[in-house]
Amino acid sequence: MNKKWLIAIPIVAVLIIGSVLFITQQNNRPKKPVEAFEQAVKENKPNLLKEWVVADDKKAKVNDASLKALVTYLKANNHSYQLIKESLEKQIANKEYMVTNEQISLVEDEEKKGIFKNYKLKVKTANIKLVGHSSSDKVNLIINKSNESLKRNKEGDLFGPVLPGTYNIKLNMENKLGLFLEKRKVEVWGGSKQISLIMDSEKLVQNDKATQKNILKAVETFNKDLVTLQTNGFNKKALTNVTERVTENVFLVEKDFNSVKDYIDEIQVQYLGATVNMDHLDVKQIYDDWSANVEAIVSYDTKIKVRDLDNYEDKSSILCIYELKYDAGRKKWLIDGIKEKEVKDNEKDKWKNKVELNDEEEPVMKWKRDENSDTL
Repeated sequence: MNKKWLIAIPIVAVLIIGSVLFITQQNNRPKKPVEAFEQAVKENKPNLLKEWVVADDKKAKVNDASLKALVTYLKANNHSYQLIKESLEKQIANKEYMVTNEQISLVEDEEKKGIFKNYKLKVKTANIKLVGHSSSDKVNLIINKSNESLKRNKEGDLFGPVLPGTYNIKLNMENKLGLFLEKRKVEVWGGSKQISLIMDSEKLVQNDKATQKNILKAVETFNKDLVTLQTNGFNKKALTNVTERVTENVFLVEKDFNSVKDYIDEIQVQYLGATVNMDHLDVKQIYDDWSANVEAIVSYDTKIKVRDLDNYEDKSSILCIYELKYDAGRKKWLIDGIKEKEVKDNEKDKWKNKVELNDEEEPVMKWKRDENSDTL
């Protein structure tokens, strides 16, 4: 036998074996990212996808937070997971490595060149559109635990892009009233390039504990100032947290009092407290102006000595509906009006969410026409 043939036989065998191994390895390469995808979802291990996932928009971040959101959604939505899994398997069977209609597609790695082709899981991204906020509100969306603010466009209503998935987001809103925080769960899915996140600025402010406290403080201050007003001759300077609309009305009351004060010997007033119905606390925004309404049952002990008549005493309660406006210059809520109604039987007992004001006993305030007038 020719020696050249003896040498050629093992070389050919090596080439055949090498070709078989090359083909086998190349055929198995598309399966690796798919297997990693299935394992990541089944075992809830998002980190297994780090080397395989690429976003269709390079601005989107592929990190622990976004991969966790993706796996979290697929764990909770088996139908979506099965559709993607079947689509990936179909791509391998047909050797069609291109973007499909599903959220995740198996594609050739465009960045890495070489003898062996590499494959990636290309994921369709989307933006979060914020709706319902005022143009004066400064809003940020932060992915929970990552403390990363989502990028926003110049118009300020689109945030992203992000990978599809279930996100726990912290919504930060800042306006003239202060800084407000709300935690929201957002599902980015469905093949749309834009997912709407509805924001209710009024509800966010209304449910804020600090805002509620400031509104109740304004009501309490006004209730106490009314005692001073009735015992200083109805001088409007007694009211420390009201709008001009209220002071104008007080001027008319002062004129009425001056016309009858010569017949009054003494006035005594004590503020006994108030019960606020928190279920009837409403905050509204019109353009850049904020207002609020709240109702409360208020109690006073009022005694009046009128010349030549029996003493008059009124120790009753009245239902008051307070109208408030926020003054950005003074940075506080001001009373802008008040409506009074008769208290119905056991009305306070029917209120489920109520707050009691004035824990301490208030002093009795007095007004006397002169030192020689009759006293109570």
